[in-house]
Amino acid sequence: MKIIALILCFICALWASPKDTLIIAVENEAPKINPAYSEDHDAVIGLIFSGLIRFDENMKAKPDLAKSWSISKDGLVYELELRDDVLWHDGAKFSAKDVKFSLEAFKNPQNNAEIYVNFKDIKSIELLGDYKIKITLSRPFVGFLDSLSAGMLPSHLLENENLSTSQFNQNPVGTGAFKFEKWKKGEYVSLVANENFHLGKVKGKRLILRHINDANVAAVELKNGKIDAALIDSSLLKSFENDKKFKVLREKSADYRALMFNLENEFLKDKNVRLALNYAVNKQAIVDNILHGYGFIASHPLENSWAAPKEFKNYTYDVKKADELLQKADFKKNEKGLYAKNGKILSFDIYTMSNDPLRVSLAGILQSEFKKFGVEVKVVAKPAGSFDYSKVDSFLIGWGSPYDPDFHTYRVFESSQDTNKNSSGWNFGHYNDKNADEALEKARNSLDPQERKKYYAQFINALYENPPFIFLTYLDFALVYKANLKGVKPRILGHHGVGFTWNIYEWSQN
Repeated sequence: MKIIALILCFICALWASPKDTLIIAVENEAPKINPAYSEDHDAVIGLIFSGLIRFDENMKAKPDLAKSWSISKDGLVYELELRDDVLWHDGAKFSAKDVKFSLEAFKNPQNNAEIYVNFKDIKSIELLGDYKIKITLSRPFVGFLDSLSAGMLPSHLLENENLSTSQFNQNPVGTGAFKFEKWKKGEYVSLVANENFHLGKVKGKRLILRHINDANVAAVELKNGKIDAALIDSSLLKSFENDKKFKVLREKSADYRALMFNLENEFLKDKNVRLALNYAVNKQAIVDNILHGYGFIASHPLENSWAAPKEFKNYTYDVKKADELLQKADFKKNEKGLYAKNGKILSFDIYTMSNDPLRVSLAGILQSEFKKFGVEVKVVAKPAGSFDYSKVDSFLIGWGSPYDPDFHTYRVFESSQDTNKNSSGWNFGHYNDKNADEALEKARNSLDPQERKKYYAQFINALYENPPFIFLTYLDFALVYKANLKGVKPRILGHHGVGFTWNIYEWSQN
């Protein structure tokens, strides 16, 4: 009887294990599991660490490590009451000291924090008690509250460490829903439930985040039962939509795709050339042919933001206008029907990530569109991270944040964020426009939402007059998951679909 009982227990354990473990595919692998080095709130980082605030399914700011907060009328002083019942994953007590340490670490330029730009205007940080803190800014920054969603760091583990090089970045300790267990680089991160999570009971015991940056592989692994959920490319959805073993959740996003021009390129630095290329692309055809309904035409970087103006200028598909602009730039068609100037054919490379089917498709279509028009383009598809975005002629880029409109926008388009000047900037195309800079700075430091909208409208007009990109399309994402998963809720997603795991601690398997 004992042997039978042992066998039954073993069988039960085998069946119980899958219910206790969720395996999720994520596209990106952070080089450091540290919130200082991820403005996007990478999935792993967002699960291990908690911010002072969090965002609900409607992207409204809610208490997290902070119970409440107040902001002075002039937008300079933030006072926050903190929770007094939070433990770090190693059992140490969380306090205001940790908040002060974290904010000082983020704003210290020596740490080269990716999120430095969101904290650089902090003038002073004052402890008002063990669970109360006062932050004073040197000038108003309305996006600062959203910035406080960045994960807090444990001072007792890091106060004598080099933040950038510390082993902590490979073996992190946070206050989030899950504790770090193991990281096999290039493959997965294993997490276990935080039994002391302050926002509620974590329903699953273990969570494995598999790093799969190839959309085709993610679809196959999901179909084969190797993973429980993944964002699936819209071109690969058909095999899941009629399969009762899966559910498909359509999630809106602020994520857009665009062709980034490198303004150091001999041809692309000419504004008229960039304007002409914008008019030479049939965006509607792109959306209709390759997005399968999961997206819409993009005209600027803030279309899914409250700051988006109701009316704005955009480029229609107009090859005649494109031709006029190239002629204005002294280009003429040669005997082969290609535009040339001083004996040089108008040509450039489009770089794209080989592991992203959508970007590869977009690059191919652009190549075809430009060839029809008379511009010679070569598509170069290489794995993500294998080339320098700031050195190539052009790049099929993706950006977009569901947070304050300043997020991404400032770091991508403001001239001080040029990667030639600023290693933590995202202005890879070396865009420098006085009107865009002025509008972004004013929008960043204004307290009046209507005034901010006015400045962002000016910024969008500056992009239209002097384009750094060809904005192509906004994306919706398809989250495909096993039908037995419960608790999955939508939320507007960010860059690369970041945010779909926002409430994963509530997910459970039947």
